[in-house]
Amino acid sequence: MELEWWKLLSQQTRQNPITTAELVQAPTPKALDPKTDINFEAIGTIAGATIGFTSYVWTYPIVWIDGPLPIVDALWLGGLAFATNKGARIGQRYGKGIDMLEEVLL
Repeated sequence: MELEWWKLLSQQTRQNPITTAELVQAPTPKALDPKTDINFEAIGTIAGATIGFTSYVWTYPIVWIDGPLPIVDALWLGGLAFATNKGARIGQRYGKGIDMLEEVLL
């Protein structure tokens, strides 16, 4: 099938040089494809969760030095989950704002 297309193309270009110019025109630029659009909301969520986790995990040496108290360790682990979730929600909010700004500007 591809060979037939090339034969047709060569026949048309021999007959009319304007046809060649029409076939070789550059494609027109298209709007942003949603498949290739950057999802800042997801990026913000991951970045916020990472920042929340990292900032809270540095407090573990204090809990570890206090001794092996399972209740304190469990509370610390709950605080880690809370800080990670809070960071993810804040990052998601900022990412959503960037996505809205991108839609308005583009």
